[in-house]
Amino acid sequence: MHHSALSRRSVLRSAGFLAGAVALAGCGNSTTGASKTPAKAKSGTLTIMSAPGEITSAEIAAFEKAHPGVKIKVINTDSTRLNAMLAAGNPPDVVRDAGTDVTPYIGSRGVALNLDEYFAQSSVLKEADILPINDVWKWDGTHQGKGSRYGIAKDWSQDSMWWYNADMWDAAGLKAPDPSQPISYDELFDASKKLTKSSGGKTTVHGMFTTTASMNRIGSMAATAGGRILSDDLGTADFTSPEAIAALTWLVDVAKAKVGYSLMDPSPDWDGPQYVAGKQATSGQGFWFGGFLGATAPAYESKTVFAAAPILGKKRVSPSFGAVGYWIPAKSKNPGAAFQFIEWYCGGEGAKKRISAGNGLPSLKSLLAVVPQKTAFQKAAFKVQTAELDYVDVLHNATPYAQTTALDTTLAKTFTAAMGSGTSVAKLADQLTKEVNAVLANGKKLAGK
Repeated sequence: MHHSALSRRSVLRSAGFLAGAVALAGCGNSTTGASKTPAKAKSGTLTIMSAPGEITSAEIAAFEKAHPGVKIKVINTDSTRLNAMLAAGNPPDVVRDAGTDVTPYIGSRGVALNLDEYFAQSSVLKEADILPINDVWKWDGTHQGKGSRYGIAKDWSQDSMWWYNADMWDAAGLKAPDPSQPISYDELFDASKKLTKSSGGKTTVHGMFTTTASMNRIGSMAATAGGRILSDDLGTADFTSPEAIAALTWLVDVAKAKVGYSLMDPSPDWDGPQYVAGKQATSGQGFWFGGFLGATAPAYESKTVFAAAPILGKKRVSPSFGAVGYWIPAKSKNPGAAFQFIEWYCGGEGAKKRISAGNGLPSLKSLLAVVPQKTAFQKAAFKVQTAELDYVDVLHNATPYAQTTALDTTLAKTFTAAMGSGTSVAKLADQLTKEVNAVLANGKKLAGK
């Protein structure tokens, strides 16, 4: 990720194709559709739909040099355009997306190419070398995390992990938390109150990082208490469980206290610029944020600490909220070259250069060795990160019946309205359950379920 041009959060989400893709096919199990013989790469144009500026001209030139005859054309991520291209049977050859969010959806509708045989014959992306985070790109027709592979992450982070300014904690008279041990969400909230500063009726420093009510955020918090939002069949949602109520209560209390930016008080930017400007005492970003600091604010390295994901209950769960990578549409005109790009960018020379710059974690175990570990700051962050790898999990916050982007839009609208009217958390939970289930029911109907 090239942070000087883009906010990580602004491009983390999936392409978000919704009803258009639902209508393309029934909600059948497409896991049996793996190509027995992977297509060979053809010369010509390889069209990649990706975030603006993310794949650099230097990377394009390097790939084209290594693969003579293939010319990359990058088109910007656009859900409307993707819908139209899919419906017309003329999709991009590669699509950038969040594996945590889209795999059940694209895997169940036949719009994505089953890549089992491609991976089986790859000399770059070897099964034994692929890190478990990529299980979010698996779908067996019923469960995310099992079955066939439909994509792979390009780079990733465990997004409940966070960073704090140790100097600010010390100045507030707080004992800085042990970065290797998870702090509770309540402890984090209490600390943020003392870290928050105001002057002239305005907040000058927010103690808490940006928080929003989303499927991944609520689902990950509930998971640390042993709960989940979606049913086993991924067809209905329940925000009224004790675990979900606890997560919602925390998000509401944090928003009301105004100790950090939220849906009620949106940030003027993402956490990065606010943190390095001294306007936030914490940053709710994953491992890749260390690379951002090194590139843009190295003076902050000496006082910034990377910490384990907080917990709501007693179970350590530290997920990714994206595992952003690539999938290949089933009707790609050049799937062979598309997979060559994925190999190069996610596991080959392209990946090595990107990961060695500190821009997230690799998808391959063998590439962990190129993660920067030269400075004391890098070594400390990587030590915490390495221990955290034991707590990666597939949280089942995505469904075949609606894109996560649609569910998050519903969550944000309902949460904001409830906060504005002073609705109780219990009533908010009821409303969220009703509204999200309405979206899921409509998705089922469109899919013929």
